Amino acid sequence: MLRRLICLVLCLYVPLAQAEIALPEIGDAAGGLLSAQLEQRIGVTFMRQVRAAMPLVDDALINGYVDGLGQRLGRNSSDSARGFSFFVVVDPTLNAFAGPGGNIGVHSGLILTTETEDELASVLGHEIAHVTQRHLPRAFEHQQRMTVPTIAAMLGAIILGAYGGGDAGVAAITAVQAGAVQNQIDFTRHNESEADRIGIQTLARAGFDARAMADFFGRMQQSGRYSAGQQLPEFLRTHPVTLDRIAESRDRARQMPLRRVPDSGMYLHMRERVRVLTGTGPTESLRYYKQNPTPDGPMAAKAWRYGKVLALLRAGQFQAASQLLAGLSAGAPDFLPYRVARVEIALGESKPATASALARNDLKLFPADQALLALLGQAELRSGNAAATRALLGDFIYRPQPPPHILELLAQAADKRGDQVEAYQMRAEYHVQNGRLEVAMEQLRRASKLQPIAYAQLATIEARLRQLQDDLEFERQFFGRRSLTLL
Repeated sequence: MLRRLICLVLCLYVPLAQAEIALPEIGDAAGGLLSAQLEQRIGVTFMRQVRAAMPLVDDALINGYVDGLGQRLGRNSSDSARGFSFFVVVDPTLNAFAGPGGNIGVHSGLILTTETEDELASVLGHEIAHVTQRHLPRAFEHQQRMTVPTIAAMLGAIILGAYGGGDAGVAAITAVQAGAVQNQIDFTRHNESEADRIGIQTLARAGFDARAMADFFGRMQQSGRYSAGQQLPEFLRTHPVTLDRIAESRDRARQMPLRRVPDSGMYLHMRERVRVLTGTGPTESLRYYKQNPTPDGPMAAKAWRYGKVLALLRAGQFQAASQLLAGLSAGAPDFLPYRVARVEIALGESKPATASALARNDLKLFPADQALLALLGQAELRSGNAAATRALLGDFIYRPQPPPHILELLAQAADKRGDQVEAYQMRAEYHVQNGRLEVAMEQLRRASKLQPIAYAQLATIEARLRQLQDDLEFERQFFGRRSLTLL
């Protein structure tokens, strides 16, 4: 995977670097920063590249939690009107990164390394500050008029650095335009202090412990001291931590009011869900819970047992999972993770009718919850009620970034209903979200040739084809002609 990404930056952009193709008025010293509209479009393209290059967590419960945490911080940031999008990368290393368009990624390994929700929030708050302070557009403007290869290399470097690239990411972009691009990297590194300061303010306003950033950075710095001869955690390499920086963070935190929001336990439970769903497999997950003792503290112990429930579920030990979950649910019958797990167990036991009944009842308490809706749609599909799946999940297609697993369910539902045109359309959108525009366009072309086809359907397909063709040209402008290995 890393070799493919290095090829994406090195092999495909070096010929372009000789052409000095100018971007369409990104900005100049007098004209201001990269326009919000252009940045958002770059952000959409960036996320498609991310999905094509990295394995992302496609679990509605985890994504809903991380997004909710991030949106809470965003509402209390210095630019609360700005839109943010948060996602989790399946990667055991410690890292987080902010891309264009307010897209913020966090590695599963970082979630597992944090010890409190405040620590996780501190990392998200730091990355949010990079966005609100417009550090990436300012880096673009620092170059005044950047060439296509340079901006493409910078965006590719974010992906490389975010997914285990480390020094390879810096080496790759330096090979394109050594002086210009390295200046941009140096420029962005100078923004770390500002991101710390703004991030701590955001933490405090959102009701988190402002000291958590310094605590987390301190633990990371301490772990780096004892890793002689070993590679530093990726977070320390992309976010260099010094004793002075930690001390400054502690001083800033002491000036902030301490307003703590009661802990619901969701963080601890989602950390265990991340552990199980991103692990190497059910056998390894079960071994973890057998070899490690139940942690101290009532909420930590419940979260640990919940993780074991999920490990048993993944291993197909449904009766044991159900028994352990029953004990947890008795003490907290309305806790969302436990209710979702009940539905998941019913589906694992091939009881779609039971799963459907449970999910419909749970949705009365958690209306429009995406995890429950997806499970209900899956249960109805397995029950042979594809029309119900379409009715439940059809509106997701109109969202800016529809979840791929929802699009996959809608495609299956269309197949079951005999609507081949819609099946092709849903699969096309699935490929769009995963950065495969050429494949998506081919799906739509096949749909347009089916007979019979309604005029309105054909017009919709042709309009979407034109839009995707425009997106493809934009993508090639900023990222070059992509390697077929990434399709």
